[in-house]
Amino acid sequence: MKRKEQLVENTWKLEDIFTTEKEWKNCLEHLDLLCDKCVSYKDVLNNPVNLLSYLDTWEELSHDLEKVYAYAYLASDQDTGNGHNLELKGFAQAKWVDISNKCSFFDVQVLQIPEEELKGYFEKERRLNKYRRFLEECRRLKEHTLSEAEEKLLSLAGQVGQIPDSIFGMLDNADAQFKEAKDKDGKSYELTHGSYIELMHSQDEILRKSAFQNLYAFYKNHVNTYASILDGQAQVLKFEAIARKYNSSLEASLNANQVPTSVYDNLIETVHKNIHILHKYMKLRKKVLNKEKLHMYDLYVPMVESVNESISYDQAKMNVLESIQVYGNDYATVYEKGLNNRWIDIYENEGKCSGAYSYGVSVHPFVLLNYKENLDSEFTLAHEMGHAMHSYLSNMYQNELDKDYKIFVAEVASTCNEALLMEYLLNKSVDKKERAYLINYFLEQYRTTLYRQCMFAEFEKIIHEKVARNERLTAASLNQIYHELNVFYYGEDVIVDEEIDYEWARIPHFYMNFYVYQYATGFSAAMALSQKIMNGNYQDIDNYLTFLKGGCSQSPIDLLKIAGVDMSTPVPIQAALQKFDQLIDEFDNLLD
Repeated sequence: MKRKEQLVENTWKLEDIFTTEKEWKNCLEHLDLLCDKCVSYKDVLNNPVNLLSYLDTWEELSHDLEKVYAYAYLASDQDTGNGHNLELKGFAQAKWVDISNKCSFFDVQVLQIPEEELKGYFEKERRLNKYRRFLEECRRLKEHTLSEAEEKLLSLAGQVGQIPDSIFGMLDNADAQFKEAKDKDGKSYELTHGSYIELMHSQDEILRKSAFQNLYAFYKNHVNTYASILDGQAQVLKFEAIARKYNSSLEASLNANQVPTSVYDNLIETVHKNIHILHKYMKLRKKVLNKEKLHMYDLYVPMVESVNESISYDQAKMNVLESIQVYGNDYATVYEKGLNNRWIDIYENEGKCSGAYSYGVSVHPFVLLNYKENLDSEFTLAHEMGHAMHSYLSNMYQNELDKDYKIFVAEVASTCNEALLMEYLLNKSVDKKERAYLINYFLEQYRTTLYRQCMFAEFEKIIHEKVARNERLTAASLNQIYHELNVFYYGEDVIVDEEIDYEWARIPHFYMNFYVYQYATGFSAAMALSQKIMNGNYQDIDNYLTFLKGGCSQSPIDLLKIAGVDMSTPVPIQAALQKFDQLIDEFDNLLD
């Protein structure tokens, strides 16, 4: 389907950000005036009146810059092959870098204000307290903040640092084309990023194998290009870590979000200690599918056939809305508004960005889907609307400079809402087969979100350690690392097919900076919190909503403690894995 063939009601209403493109251009130009005003305070921030005036201007600038960038970014993602929208995105990216460069003096000059003197500023100018957390965060990173000239240079390098991710996006979304998959009867099926997992769910093994082989044939043919892109991304992160005086790229990435590296290590260590549970699940899957050995293309096919052939988008909307009523009327009212007022771009079209995401904007969040009429897409809707509500509440209750929650907590709200949807569907189910099918889906959430994302995190850790030792990432080395991890994680009952060695090339988050571990930690936290919400009292729900409203007003670890879970320990991860073990037994008993 071409973009122009989409029904308007199924697409984003970008007019909520800017009514016309001309209005967008006017705002883009106005950013220069605000930026110049910020720059006028250079070298005179050492008094409370000027500091307050700068921050008031910076707040307005940040608000408008976010809107300008979001409009262009979302327009481009609707159809990544649209050259005009790509040009808008380029303008927005360049403006972002330009402003960051011109205002890079701020952190350095704020750090030059003596501690006691700055404390006095808050007494002399009471309105400055609005920005206390923001200023404290600047000073927290003091030992990693460079001289003014160095900060300006790093800011100029910012656009260069985005190149690997941009190249990956164009290659993987706009240029990637896959050979059609064929079923046992020779019928052809279009193979896209959006249709791949759907084909992996097919009961037809010939179709699954065909889709699997044809998808990875593209990555095999372009593997050296992908390896070069990933090596470039790792080199960017290494450069930034060294420049900012961190011990590693991992430490640099996590410290920016106030997360100790021990959290990352706890995840991998705890999963390693419990790898036998995943192997137990693989044995069960092998038994149910009646196979001597599982192939990688057997891992997604449901072990129980679905009771429902398809789930329409309207049915999915109704289910997700019902599942979140436990949060109360205020939350549910906003949630329903988002479902019905074009916050969501629903269906796949040619050139549209693959996957799904939520983008928090001050007017309201925007959600990208590539909806297929299946259970996975229904849960994706619940997941992304969880993100959206987190952004909405943070925007509503925090000021501009404190509203953006740290990415460490980003996956908690989304996964928690998935757990609520699962509970709702299980409670509604009266059929034993349907219950088994839903538990099968839940087991897959554990496999793909906790174990698989942990494997991704371990892969990232290994490859960045190689780069830190001045080793280059090559296609051969990346394939070998990825193959060995799959062998360890999936165990003796799974054949690690050659094609899966190339899977690393298609994972978008590898071309970012240590994001994937947060899916696993977020899942673990969400499992604990969802139990509190479903089984607890009003105070438990209120504590959770307070967390959602918190933005970045506190560290992510402290915000999660308010909600009722301590991610500085391995306890939530261990508890989630024990629940996985119990679900495997329940599923096995249901089949018996």
